[in-house]
Amino acid sequence: MTKELFSVFAGIFLVIGYVPYINAILRKKTMPSRATWIIWAFLDIITLAGMYAEHAVNHQILVASVGASIVSMLSFRYGVPGWTRTDKLCMGGAVAGVVLWKVFGNPTLGIVISLVIIFIGSIPTFESAWKDPSRENKTAWVILFISCVCATIAIPQWTLADASQPIVFFIIELIMIYILFCHSPKALNTDSQG
Repeated sequence: MTKELFSVFAGIFLVIGYVPYINAILRKKTMPSRATWIIWAFLDIITLAGMYAEHAVNHQILVASVGASIVSMLSFRYGVPGWTRTDKLCMGGAVAGVVLWKVFGNPTLGIVISLVIIFIGSIPTFESAWKDPSRENKTAWVILFISCVCATIAIPQWTLADASQPIVFFIIELIMIYILFCHSPKALNTDSQG
């Protein structure tokens, strides 16, 4: 019962986290990476399908699929313009991951491949935040991190189907928290000029 409660909390915190993030996008205070959010939306849905096939769906992946889809649509109008080489490589990796899942026809393998590509697809957002943390909404990322802590606590069984998605999301959020709160691009620029 406690794990199910934490799974519900993970979904609730994810919804709450998307509110300031989407608001910041609409107010042009946040510029989401188009490639990252397209990859996240597409592969969150693929991961959800695999978890559904393995009877391992949690509240976080349900909300993530909807939230990432909304942000990916907004990224076309409000996101970082253009496509970098990293963006294109990540998009190619996402397509390759889906092809591999279809070739092998294994939902658990599909979950793992999707999550590896989701992590790789995070690189454009990591790079963007590393260069200019002001492009991201810190409040939203903290709330999303809390969602990941709850989802990790809620892991019902330590199987690939149940545990891999919460753990990968937790690692992604942890990296973003580090970049947004511990990394100082101004200090690096000052050091490189001196």
